[in-house]
Amino acid sequence: MVEQYALAIHLQKSRKNLPDQVEFAIGAKVLVTKNIEMDLDITNSARGEIVDVVLDPHEPKADANTQLVHLKYLLLCILVKMKRTWAEKLEGLEENVIPIEPTSQKLYLKIWQGSKIFNQTVIRKQFSMTLAYAFTGYCSQGQTIPYVLIDIGKPPTSKLNLFNLYVTLSHSSGQKTIQLVRDFQPEALLMGHEPKLMEEDNRLECLC
Repeated sequence: MVEQYALAIHLQKSRKNLPDQVEFAIGAKVLVTKNIEMDLDITNSARGEIVDVVLDPHEPKADANTQLVHLKYLLLCILVKMKRTWAEKLEGLEENVIPIEPTSQKLYLKIWQGSKIFNQTVIRKQFSMTLAYAFTGYCSQGQTIPYVLIDIGKPPTSKLNLFNLYVTLSHSSGQKTIQLVRDFQPEALLMGHEPKLMEEDNRLECLC
């Protein structure tokens, strides 16, 4: 119980970005949130679709008429059909379908017991994925998406620059497949590049 309490109050950063609970469904679009296997292109921001799940053998059998199931044990793996991957076709699976296993992370906790502090190591297991129906421009760099709703309105903090706008607007394959979710400031499209960046570009060009 002491370890559970210490874990509950631990900062999100210390959880290594592994959520307490994840909600998935077969057919759901998902986004990988961690570099799982660089050689296979299963990296942070890779997208795919869940095609099946592999239950823990100890998982109680769910009612066939139940649409929402709260699992008692963590899934052994989730079968995801990736948008792109360098992995070869696995026997028994469709093209681009990859079994993604839970990620393990060590957390180091300090626990008070009376007047003494004890160090405790906890290993958390969770899937490094999230639903991918909305994500940042950073997570979608270099991707062309068939239909997109984009937001280039003024953010609550900081501000957009021309690079942000270009990355966001270039996700669509054409003006018929893109739509803005809210108004934006037209002057954002008229701003100039950062002077220091232009100076660096000129310097590099002179080196050629």
